Amino acid sequence: MRCAEILVCLLCYAPGFASSLGAEIRTRTETIRSGEHAFTIDVGGTIDPENVEITIENSGETAVRNPRITVNGKYNWYTVEGLVGEITAGRATAEEKVMAIFDFVASQSYWWSFPKERTRLNPVRHFNVYGYHICSDSACQLVGLSRAIGLKGRIVHIRHHSVAEIEWDGAWHHLDADIGFWHLKDDNRTIASMEELAAHPEWAARTYKPYRWVVPSGQSRRNIYKPDAEHAGKGLADLYFNKSDWIVDENYDRWIDEPHTMNLTLRPDEKLVRWWLPTLHKYYDQAKTHEPPRYANGQLIFEPDFSKRSYEGLISHRNIEFQANDGHGPAVHVARLQDPLRDRASTLTIGMSSPYVIVGGHIDTTFYKGGTSGLDGVSLAADLDPVQHQSTLLWNYYQWAYGLGHARAQLDPKLVKDGPTASYQIAATYTISANKASVSGARYPLIYGGQSGLDRVKVVADLQLNPNSLPALSLGRNVIRYTDETPGGHEVKVTYKWRERAGQHVPQAPESAVSPHDGEQGVAPAPRLAWSPATDPDGDSIVNYRVQVSLRPDCAWPVVATLDRDVRQGTEFQVPAGWLNPATAYYWRVRAEDANGNISPWSRIFRFKTR
Repeated sequence: MRCAEILVCLLCYAPGFASSLGAEIRTRTETIRSGEHAFTIDVGGTIDPENVEITIENSGETAVRNPRITVNGKYNWYTVEGLVGEITAGRATAEEKVMAIFDFVASQSYWWSFPKERTRLNPVRHFNVYGYHICSDSACQLVGLSRAIGLKGRIVHIRHHSVAEIEWDGAWHHLDADIGFWHLKDDNRTIASMEELAAHPEWAARTYKPYRWVVPSGQSRRNIYKPDAEHAGKGLADLYFNKSDWIVDENYDRWIDEPHTMNLTLRPDEKLVRWWLPTLHKYYDQAKTHEPPRYANGQLIFEPDFSKRSYEGLISHRNIEFQANDGHGPAVHVARLQDPLRDRASTLTIGMSSPYVIVGGHIDTTFYKGGTSGLDGVSLAADLDPVQHQSTLLWNYYQWAYGLGHARAQLDPKLVKDGPTASYQIAATYTISANKASVSGARYPLIYGGQSGLDRVKVVADLQLNPNSLPALSLGRNVIRYTDETPGGHEVKVTYKWRERAGQHVPQAPESAVSPHDGEQGVAPAPRLAWSPATDPDGDSIVNYRVQVSLRPDCAWPVVATLDRDVRQGTEFQVPAGWLNPATAYYWRVRAEDANGNISPWSRIFRFKTR
């Protein structure tokens, strides 16, 4: 559900992306042989690099369990505990933690036609796989993350819109991360509950209007700006006024609370490749919805070498032998040959299990068929359906043919891509049979003694993921920490690819408060905030300032979203009347954005006290 007048779009590409297209791709590979390992990557240039690709490859002999990477202490999003631990780090009270969660949901996700699969409502899956939502989804993320820190939360439907309520300090508090605001009581400090907003709709009516997006001249990227503070008025207040329209919806709870992790087991010769861009242009629900403005792709690739390994316990098979065990070709072949009395075909099943949604893929096979009898055969089928688990025949080598063959089976048209259930596991099954009579008395110029089987297999699962969740490199020194849960010896290769970006610099933050002066006392309760202009080392024009006013010395969150504004012209912001209390200390800060989309650090925090 969604208010029709609200539209939020986000960046399709990172600012400055075009400037790095001609730059050389840099590569760093680290070989790791322990469950805990740290290394550094120094990134040059003048601004953060364009992250291109990260690969984790099992280059050893042992299956690797749950490989995880963080960079500079960030991106530990593999479990809900890790996610909320990172979000709320340094926050002590329940209110501080909830406001950190609110900021995370509002900033790390964006409004778009939501993926229809229900597990998206779980925070771990949402923020790693998707990162876009409608109002009910954002409410689920707020509630799910708040429950993870031990608080009560619920989703409330209100007249074509959905919001969250979180309980702390013995009271409920309304939060809307989808639009990006909360409503204060008339004390200008306390976040109101739904019940209180029903009794006082004017508290909602005075809140600012929603976000708007702009497209800078000559550019394709979209930026979100908050317009000058204007009261939203009766239209927003009416959402809360009629309690008969409200529904506290507990149907989401099953999906919010269902445990999900980003656990992954990489078999020998298996690797996870992830890109920061939608390289494959494949995404869930692609048959029914428009392409999201921000998402990314990856691949889970398994290319087993059966001439060296049999992958016991990592694949399943029946009446199959491997060249690694008996030295005979082809690499995968029938153990006990078929005859008219024992004609049951042999099978080899390779499963692919991914923490990211599978949105396509293919299977390459090099095979050999030794005869043309009814007891000679090679075929491939796959289970691609997460609900019915129905086998889909991909190819069956002709009965009248024999010899070597190569086949690529495309999975895209057959995968379930729409609706409430998505594929996170698939399984490919080869069916092989070799006629004992054909092998023992070959009539054809045969190789492998007429033994049917497989020489090469490569299974590729195409993935969708949220690029914001990837462990990105930044300008300067990056400390990469790798962990896994693999007992005993093993070997993993981690490879980063990135482009450094030079020739641009971020603007310098405004240096001083012009009015009121830093530390000024007796300030009017609706002051005009003014600051010194920011400077840009490249001479680029400053196109926007972001200004925040807070009750907190650390400016961890603004007094209200109305006092978290963008200023597109000039270096002043008029604080609307009615939001600041008398004889109260307030804190504010500013940052700048240049014409290339580069954003400065925040200024130092300024202080004033009202009269």
